[in-house]
Amino acid sequence: MFKKTVLPNHKNKIYGGAWSVYDHESMIFLKSITPKEEKIDNFLPAYKEWIGQDFSNYPHICFSNGTTETFDKFYFRYLKKRLRIYKGEYFYHQIMARNFMSMLWIDEGPIQKNDVVVMSCPFSDTGELPDNFYDILSECEKWNVPVMLDMAYINISNLKNINLNFNCIKTITTSLSKVFPVEHHRIGIRFEREYFDDTLYAYNQNNYVNLYSVNIGLKFISKFSNNWLLDKYRNLQQQTCNELGVNTSSCVIFGIAKKGKFDEYNRGGESNRLCFSKLWDKRVNL
Repeated sequence: MFKKTVLPNHKNKIYGGAWSVYDHESMIFLKSITPKEEKIDNFLPAYKEWIGQDFSNYPHICFSNGTTETFDKFYFRYLKKRLRIYKGEYFYHQIMARNFMSMLWIDEGPIQKNDVVVMSCPFSDTGELPDNFYDILSECEKWNVPVMLDMAYINISNLKNINLNFNCIKTITTSLSKVFPVEHHRIGIRFEREYFDDTLYAYNQNNYVNLYSVNIGLKFISKFSNNWLLDKYRNLQQQTCNELGVNTSSCVIFGIAKKGKFDEYNRGGESNRLCFSKLWDKRVNL
């Protein structure tokens, strides 16, 4: 049974948190961008194509302040349902469960018809597909349980061709914050299977969003490929993991340690996640 837990805060540790790499090339490019407004109608279709996944079943698209704003809108829609997440999931979901929703960990009971499921894919704790990912989606399909997928790590990952055709997947979200050093600009996107007239649609339709951030997002995806960070840092990831004696993650900024090693980085799951971004860009030193 879910207990009102607090996910450990590792952000001040050398390998703690999950950060974009402050890569010299991308930092120089960010500084070169002239501040100006950009239309979201120019950005959203370009970003959809740039991500490199098949979103053809999700025609209703909005600009979102990172992924986090999408989470809030999804929770609000299903407040009366029981939240199901994995241990080691993004801390924001545990805050929601502590304060507003009933919750049960995904691995502690079968999916039931009054549930609502949120999964990061790639999974926040490992950078891989969540355990039993397609089995969980099949159960949600069986019980008509709505699912939101958080794909914030998809463009720092070598996971490709994820099957998004399950009807139970109602919402998908991602952002540029883990690919480029733009986390404070809040550049995200939301895909919806069916139209739902919520406040995010309302202010997208009226361009009531940060159009300067929209411009930054469009400039970055126009210059850099969706595999840019993965390709640039894959060898360094392997080298760093070898030096530390940990496994490489499919997400290029992470190494994954088994229990018994780097346990101070445990986030509630069966392994320990290390983020190398601040080490590589020298925001911290060993």
